[in-house]
Amino acid sequence: MRIIYIDVDTLRADHTTPYGYHRPTTPHLQKLADKSVTFDRYYCSDSPCLPSRTALTSGQFGIANGVIGHFGPAAQFRLDAGHGPEPDRPLLGQRLGWGGYYTAAVSVFAERHRAYFFHANFRESIRATDRMGDEEAHDVNHAAIDWLRRHADQDDWYLHLTYWDPHTNYTQPAEWTDRMAACGPVQAWPDEDTIAAHAEIYGPRSALDLHYSAFGAGTSPVPHNMPDAIRSRADFEHLINGYDGAVAYWDHHLGLLLAALEELGIAEDTAVIVSADHGESFGEMGSYAEHGLANEPTHRLPLVFYWPGLTDTLPEPARHNDALLYNIDLAPTLCDLLGMSAPAGWHGTSFADAVRGEPIESREYLVLGHGAHTYQRSVRTRDHLYIRTYHPGCFRAEWEQLFHVTQDPYLTSDLIAREPELAAQMRSHLAEWWNQYAGRPGALPDPMQATLQTGPTYYNDPVSYAAHLRDTGRAHLAEDLEARLATLDIPVSWHAPDRPRTADLLHRWVQLLQTRDQQPATSDGADRPKP
Repeated sequence: MRIIYIDVDTLRADHTTPYGYHRPTTPHLQKLADKSVTFDRYYCSDSPCLPSRTALTSGQFGIANGVIGHFGPAAQFRLDAGHGPEPDRPLLGQRLGWGGYYTAAVSVFAERHRAYFFHANFRESIRATDRMGDEEAHDVNHAAIDWLRRHADQDDWYLHLTYWDPHTNYTQPAEWTDRMAACGPVQAWPDEDTIAAHAEIYGPRSALDLHYSAFGAGTSPVPHNMPDAIRSRADFEHLINGYDGAVAYWDHHLGLLLAALEELGIAEDTAVIVSADHGESFGEMGSYAEHGLANEPTHRLPLVFYWPGLTDTLPEPARHNDALLYNIDLAPTLCDLLGMSAPAGWHGTSFADAVRGEPIESREYLVLGHGAHTYQRSVRTRDHLYIRTYHPGCFRAEWEQLFHVTQDPYLTSDLIAREPELAAQMRSHLAEWWNQYAGRPGALPDPMQATLQTGPTYYNDPVSYAAHLRDTGRAHLAEDLEARLATLDIPVSWHAPDRPRTADLLHRWVQLLQTRDQQPATSDGADRPKP
């Protein structure tokens, strides 16, 4: 069997045709879906990019593989010491290799995120350009189709392709954006009142700080595809037109890739699986064009699964499956379909029966984690989403929230105070999951808990961002951010800090001594003790 796994960075499921989007963004993906199984409730266990792809290829949750964020100890994959990989905890590509498959990738992901363990999945790894990320689809296709031409007469290979086009910044030619704008209106939500209210939601990639980064405030680097800020419906429509244009641009190149398979005569013998590392928020919870929360739009993924000889002739009802699934389920599924055993150390469960058109049992709930812009974990049942914040980063993130996603898909009505029994049940699910993976003999420390001192501050520093809020007339929001962070415990040097604190400690001692010297003498007139 030949297998192509297509990984589209930031591809939001409900902006594609197989998931019912009203604009024709992905006709080629739909053509593939017509002979595939489309999975409606497929989620990344961990987000964003680095945690998601690490979970996908390790078959493990970030709480166990070590990668829950994008820098420092929160981004360190737990490698096994010694010669060769741990046999019960291989990467997906290693397991396929042991089963006789030649594994290759056209992806710059390892360099972009310094995730060099990712290379261990592949015998051959190709960078389409000399860039460190965000190559355009035509460059990826050039390298991918060249590889296919050289390997078309061979069997038993697995090719991983990473496309970046739907990730900000949307760099496709403006004609693609204009084409999508002409195809139909942008969704009605958020309306003008909601957008106005989002001015009180602070954080990088919020309405008024759409292009704020670690380097400070900025304007749109691609004004033809993205606005400077979201202040009106017109701005929002501008943003969505740009995103949809990027998706359509990628889909065009998917069509060229599929045409190459036809030309080479291997289309009927090649499995094609299309998914993403994460989705994108477009106004939900006040976040725009970002994947910075453990919420529905960030964690829900598309999954279109074509497997020749299995999915070609399925009846229409079997072409959609709505079981609650993780991306860590993909690795054992591939092993199942290829007649290989899944390693004991993987956490996922095969859904191969659904690919065969058979019913499968759904999980009761999923636990999802985010660690790059905030530290959050959430619990997703069939109808509800509970979110727990451990560190807000620079974003206005509430400590707990609860939503009825089925009735409230844009997450506008927080039920945490109105549904105490449901909230308690969701907390119980989160605790049950945590105890299973971090609260038993042999478990390693939860990297999200172990790095709370620093938190998700790689992209944005809370002190600098609070100053930015004050500089832009939003002092009350700066105070709100500082109050949320002030609830954190006083740091204790239980390990080497990420930066020296000598100046901070000296400044604090000076404050304390000045305060003491300003106090009156004790009531009995005795001198105050000297430090």
